Order: sequence, then structure tokens, then C-alpha cells
Amino acid sequence: MISTLAFYELMPKKGRHMRKQLNVCGLILGLFFIVQSKAYAADANQGKEMYMQYCSSCHGPDGKGSGSVSAFLKVKVPDLTLLKKNNKGTYPLDQVILAIDGRRKLRSHGDPTMPVWGESFSSEVKDAKTAEVTTALKEKAIAEYVATLQR
Repeated sequence: MISTLAFYELMPKKGRHMRKQLNVCGLILGLFFIVQSKAYAADANQGKEMYMQYCSSCHGPDGKGSGSVSAFLKVKVPDLTLLKKNNKGTYPLDQVILAIDGRRKLRSHGDPTMPVWGESFSSEVKDAKTAEVTTALKEKAIAEYVATLQR
């Protein structure tokens, strides 16, 4: 059996350099994803906390549209507990994420009536390199929490 060190010595010099680069890239990517997943883990608790902070004033703590400011709005706040039922029994996670983000408006949906949380979440992050990842993880965590409110 050949050891890793002996194998490494047998490789052509050009191949050794490429292997080193690949190992370093793999290590950097691995560390990045570990740090990101720990720092921004989208668990149900975080999703609930963010929902309560950003969404409950309009949609209510139960998601039924009876938040503290809903009576003062010009539009009827949708009942989020019916999303799965109104989508033939399938929770539309991607559509909920798009609605939360608000930056990718679909023409058929008209003007957005709720805040554009994608811009808000993105501006909360100081590092522009991680802003989009952080924003996407927050939106996903909220959308996954809303999935737990389905009847």
C-alpha cells in the first residue's frame, strides 16, 4: 500500500501543484459553507422569530391576516394559512420566497402591496459579498415557518 506522501512524490510536478490548488479551494469552500450554515442556520425558531419581527404586524401571529396594523391598510391582508390549500395541496415555497423578497416583481401580480423585504434584509448586512446569501437564507427561514402555519 502506498502512503499519501509517497503518492504525492510520484506525481508529476505540474499535477502536484494542481492538486494543492484543488485541496486549498476545497478547504476554503468547505470552511465558507460551514461558517455560513452555522451563522445563518434556517431553523424553525429563527424563522418564527423573523416572522414575528417582520410579518406579524400585518399578517398576525397566526398568519390569518389579523395583525395589529391590518385594519389600517387599504388592501386586505392575505390569510397565509391557506396558501397550501389554495395551491392544490402543495405549499408554494418558491412563490412565498419571491413574495417576501419583493424585488423580482412579476407583471401579472401588479404592484407589490407589502414591503420589499429583500432590500431591507440586504441593507442590514454590511458585507456586500454575503448580503445576497444572508437575504436568501432569511427569506427561506420565514417561508419555511409560514409552511408550518398551513391548515
